[in-house]
Amino acid sequence: MKTNTKLIFLSLFLASIDQTVKYFSNKSICNLNIAWSLPVPPAIFYFAWGAIISLLIYIFFKTKSFFQRVILTFIFSGAVSNLIDRIRLGCVVDYIDLKFWPVFNLADTYITIGIIIIVINFIKKSKPRSGLPNF
Repeated sequence: MKTNTKLIFLSLFLASIDQTVKYFSNKSICNLNIAWSLPVPPAIFYFAWGAIISLLIYIFFKTKSFFQRVILTFIFSGAVSNLIDRIRLGCVVDYIDLKFWPVFNLADTYITIGIIIIVINFIKKSKPRSGLPNF
């Protein structure tokens, strides 16, 4: 089986795990807004979401790095799972409540982990080798 096919199956698997947990969760909330409950008009939300998902797909097929494809798979899985909620319910179902952080879901975790790894990777690659700052 080709690598891309395996990653597409991984994406479907990750999104289905989040959707299943959302379905069976007893303590869930319907978040009408975006991250940290920030309000955004629906038209802007759907335009941005479509652009982000399109960009993720484009980068996925352009990159040669398996590592980058796996990270993009996680981000894409979270984005698609939350988009399924938004289309089906008009909100995103959040169910993980740590009491000291805004309520979130597994899809948010996929996205966050992917972005953190991208940022760490970017910082590692941009560190100057000689000890002097790059200008």
